[in-house]
Amino acid sequence: MRNFVSCAVTAVFILFCSTAGADALSEGKGMVSSGNLEGAAEFFSGYAAKNPKDREGAPEALALAGRLLDSLSDPLTGRAEKSCYWGKGKGSPDCMRRFAAEYNSRFGEGSFEYRGVVNMITYTGSHYRRLASQYPKSRYAPEADFYILLRGLVGQPDEVLKRVKAFLSKHRKGEWNRKGTLLLARVNADIWRVYRRQGWFLSNSRISKEDMIILAESYRQEAMKLYSKLMRDAESFEGKAAAREHEDLLNNRDEGIVYSIVNDSTPGTLAAWGITVPAFAPTSVPQIRSAPPAAELKPPMPPPPVREEQKVKRPPSRWN
Repeated sequence: MRNFVSCAVTAVFILFCSTAGADALSEGKGMVSSGNLEGAAEFFSGYAAKNPKDREGAPEALALAGRLLDSLSDPLTGRAEKSCYWGKGKGSPDCMRRFAAEYNSRFGEGSFEYRGVVNMITYTGSHYRRLASQYPKSRYAPEADFYILLRGLVGQPDEVLKRVKAFLSKHRKGEWNRKGTLLLARVNADIWRVYRRQGWFLSNSRISKEDMIILAESYRQEAMKLYSKLMRDAESFEGKAAAREHEDLLNNRDEGIVYSIVNDSTPGTLAAWGITVPAFAPTSVPQIRSAPPAAELKPPMPPPPVREEQKVKRPPSRWN
């Protein structure tokens, strides 16, 4: 009888633990479903910090926090700008820094940084970096690797291409190989655009127009070859994106988006790469909390729409 009771208790304990593990992130996912994206990001960030030994829940929580905070970066900056600079007074960088500090207190130290040159509070990718370093064998690790790669795409063409090819060597098949291939195609297309616009200098003198055309064409052809490869999987996000962009290059059209290489390029939010919060994606605008207490701050206003892609209306500037 004792053995039977003991076994029954053990079975119930195992079932409870299994159910608890499966439901560990349900509260945060429910917040996403209801549109409370900031609350969900806080929940996921806090869960990963408090449960580092959960080898399944913690990596997923870090990935979900990263996705949410990447998409919330512009609205959070917009809120800070309105409170710090709209209305009476000139505002100050110190006010923006206070907002960055408040965001870090909510979403984890180092999550956001204030960049004074462009007057923006940007997401640093800290959750993805933790995911890559602490859980390198997690099924979410490739996503972290890809995000980190996206945020380091400015530089000499050969250097950027080398970094993307290293990612592809590490992730040789599946979704992340497709995303890496799409990135490689877009980088080649970027190089074509910049050469085509005669957007940089060498040895303090401009390359001749004829040399530019010759240099540009090889990158256009390489991009089209990579797009053609992705188009074989016509139903995938990457295949559909490749079909559109292949047609642009085939017709020598330039959509004006530069994802890499130059200082004013932008890879866009993760949505530009087909990465979204899974089936429980929100349908409403994120709820905005009140501003941090400070005498000179004005009540916050609703955030602007999230900017997915930045249209380049002028030739890109030369890289550093």
